Amino acid sequence: MSPNRRQLIESVRVAIAEAETENEILLEAAKLIDGFSENHNWTGFYMLRNGVLEVEAYVGPETQHARIDLNTGICGAAASQKKTIIADDVRCDSRFLACSLSTRSEIVVPLMDGANCLGEIDIDSDCPGHFTAEDKEMLQGIATTVVERLKAMGLLRNP
Repeated sequence: MSPNRRQLIESVRVAIAEAETENEILLEAAKLIDGFSENHNWTGFYMLRNGVLEVEAYVGPETQHARIDLNTGICGAAASQKKTIIADDVRCDSRFLACSLSTRSEIVVPLMDGANCLGEIDIDSDCPGHFTAEDKEMLQGIATTVVERLKAMGLLRNP
């Protein structure tokens, strides 16, 4: 992984260390992730609540998909399968739930606590094929960092 990607993980760790609420933790992380690339047009977190993904903190335009059922869309698929999904061209992926007509690629990284999916990081880009294996590795590192902070604060809710 490149040094700048390792640095982003560390920057998120430092930034969320002083956060006191779930929303503060997620918003600080979302801001840093979004600022990592000028090609991110929506960066946010969905948290799993009573079997439904609910949008929490994000950077970007308001989304019409504030709640997403499991197995619905790329977000629902990633949470259900408990694995990262990269869609290089969302126009070729029948699962894509369009929020913006300009979105061309998406990455969704689950927030895992052992075998439990707690939520996910979701990022859209206007560039096809924008997300790489290094991005996946970096975002999985950030997901782990976020979950560790939420656990340390006693802020995890039952999915």
